[in-house]
Amino acid sequence: MGLKYICKRLCKGLSPNNLRSIFTKTDMPEPRFFAFDSTPSDMGDYIPGLVSFIVPTMYRKKTESLARLTHPLYTLRELLRDIHTNVTVPFEVIVVCNEVDNREYMEFVRASAHIVRSCQNSENVGVPRSWNMGAQLAKGEYLCFVNDDVEIGPGTVECMVGALASDSTIGMVGPAGALWYRQEPGPAVGLAQVEEADAICGWLFMTPQRVFVVSGGFDVAYTPALVEEIDYAFAVRSNGYKCVVIPGMNATHHHVSGASSSDLPLRAMGYSLSRDALTARNRSYFERKWQSFWEGKSRERF
Repeated sequence: MGLKYICKRLCKGLSPNNLRSIFTKTDMPEPRFFAFDSTPSDMGDYIPGLVSFIVPTMYRKKTESLARLTHPLYTLRELLRDIHTNVTVPFEVIVVCNEVDNREYMEFVRASAHIVRSCQNSENVGVPRSWNMGAQLAKGEYLCFVNDDVEIGPGTVECMVGALASDSTIGMVGPAGALWYRQEPGPAVGLAQVEEADAICGWLFMTPQRVFVVSGGFDVAYTPALVEEIDYAFAVRSNGYKCVVIPGMNATHHHVSGASSSDLPLRAMGYSLSRDALTARNRSYFERKWQSFWEGKSRERF
């Protein structure tokens, strides 16, 4: 099965009618779940011990946010350098390019010897769909989802692999996480010791392929972004697995790309949504979807 065929299947269901049911420019209705056509159960056998880095990316202009004006522009180039310099376990890198109209940037992605597989979307399809597409192209036992503005130091990836390999009940692991109640995050956990969390932060985390399959992948109702990694953590926990934070990992999120890097509206598939409206919509949907978690529980543990 060729890469072009796979990507064509993954992008099914992105008709204008479907998109309008997820976004409107004024009165955004409640999101619905749209499973991508090639479901997680279609994923083939994985290669034991292999880590698949899955990296959604877009071409970034330095003038798009204050962070990009005042900080070094940590981008995909630096991330690839880090991975190939600092990671000692077997790995592959998969890049999902969203709405990249910069010829030089795309030539870099296509020519990079560090990237094993890549695909290009004609427009931004959002984080959850991009993660699903990357997972479908992955061959590793461990799926490592990482933003393209993350700095990965020595030992970081090996630490996450070690945790998952030593405890089959862990379904998601990362350097940062928190408690979560209904629509609101609670305090951060795992600051001084390994600790279970309700959710793991989305800028860097790892999950076994088998857990990804049983958890159903990422819910594209959160398109274009925000809360999708929290939702996945709850799906992992609903299937009996733990989400674990490991403190002290040598990784830094530079916040120069992605949904957290700017207060500008988030654009996807021809629509532009304000962060406030999108946050309110996605958190409301999240609370109702995972209602069973709140029954009989209070916020006292916060």
